[in-house]
Amino acid sequence: MVDSNRISDIFKDKTIFITGATGFLGKVLVEKILRCTEVKKLYLLVRSKKGKSPQERLEDIFSNMLFDVLKSQNPSSLKKCQTISGDITQDNLGISTPNLLLLQEVDFIFHSAASTRFDDSVKTAVKFNTKSTKCLLDLAEKCPKLKLFIHISTAYAFPNVKVLYEKPYNPPKNPHEVLDMTKFGKDEDIEGLLGDVPNTYTFSKALAEALVVEKMDEIPAIIVRPSVVCPTMVEPIPGWVNNLQGPMGLFVGAGKGIIRSMYMKGDSYADFVPADLAINGMLVASWYYLSQDKTTRFYHLTASSEYNFTWEELITTGKSIIYNEVPFNGVVWYPGGSIKKLRWVHDLCFLLFQLLPAIFIDTILVLLRYKPILYQIQRRIQKGNDVFEYYTNRAWNFSNMKADEIRKSMNEIEKKVYKVDGKGFDLRDYLKKCIWCVRRNNLKEPDETVPAAKRHMKVMWALDITFKVLLVVVLLYYCYHWYQIIARFF
Repeated sequence: MVDSNRISDIFKDKTIFITGATGFLGKVLVEKILRCTEVKKLYLLVRSKKGKSPQERLEDIFSNMLFDVLKSQNPSSLKKCQTISGDITQDNLGISTPNLLLLQEVDFIFHSAASTRFDDSVKTAVKFNTKSTKCLLDLAEKCPKLKLFIHISTAYAFPNVKVLYEKPYNPPKNPHEVLDMTKFGKDEDIEGLLGDVPNTYTFSKALAEALVVEKMDEIPAIIVRPSVVCPTMVEPIPGWVNNLQGPMGLFVGAGKGIIRSMYMKGDSYADFVPADLAINGMLVASWYYLSQDKTTRFYHLTASSEYNFTWEELITTGKSIIYNEVPFNGVVWYPGGSIKKLRWVHDLCFLLFQLLPAIFIDTILVLLRYKPILYQIQRRIQKGNDVFEYYTNRAWNFSNMKADEIRKSMNEIEKKVYKVDGKGFDLRDYLKKCIWCVRRNNLKEPDETVPAAKRHMKVMWALDITFKVLLVVVLLYYCYHWYQIIARFF
């Protein structure tokens, strides 16, 4: 008897509403559902942006290489998508009354929209991450056909917990009181709500979880907690990512020669999950809750014991690939730098080898009547590093006990279509595919430019060695010079 695909079957002829469809995870979710299920309809919450309507933005999304496999196999499936004009920061998500009525027919709601910025004000973070969840839950209560509400949270929502288990946790504040205060309170009082929580992202996501937990007796709902989501591992394109946040941003910055120092505990473990495995986990969790165990409401999408690499291993491997196999175009200096385990050492190196050179080059650009760019790039890098340091300089422990139970209940077809384990994961092969994909898709650097990039890299290497030799000579000269001066007094 041939195994059936029970996971795909739960979405057959169903209507799904997705928030965050224009984001990284949202795009992968939409593509996976269209390619692997016979869904009836996808309603996608999209706002107008930069003069483009929601429909125009959706067309831009479908033009991305992420959807090439789907378009080659079943191009008509794209017609199942319908945009719902709205904005998660607005009351009722900014959705019109006719569309609110239309959405009452949905069977599933995936809430993946969020602001992942760590430097948002409390008011802004709560508006994006907490208020939007409240509005989605209000909508879910009005959907008589609703089978499941899937809330995408984060494994980092409760940073003060030593081991995060698959269970609810008390929020840092009462979410309803915080929502009221952000609406009527003074800005200085609102900012004081943060307390000992390290950033507004985790604060607002913890509040959002509390709202979902509060409604679990009234609506069918689960919470999934992914760790750091990285480029896809297998499908539909290995190594795909639509942004340069996280590790890939570091690799590009270091590969271009503009990042020379990174502050982190290099021997700490990197818990990251490829985007396709994260999305598979969400869909499998939905099936497991509906078909196997309705008592389980929390699912962790983390590396856990599947694969463990230190940040130093990760970065060293990535640098090796860029040096020797997949160099970038337009390298401003030979990729170098290193991990710094002391903050003051990193700050000094950042000043000497990133910020001051950027100011010097920008000054030359201004004199030549060009627009200065490197200083602002370095400031953005500095802000991005502050975010990344949050993950790399803490010890994180996530319980992943449900993962084994879920895999045991899946048949061979389901395990193949909805891969949720790290079996066969090879770090070097994975990073190489990621860097190739970033080079082609994000940086728009054609493959035929690789030989020229390798030649340019050799020139940069020679200049780097020459500079270091000259620097040593100058230092030795001045040491000898001062030695001669001091020797005269003895």
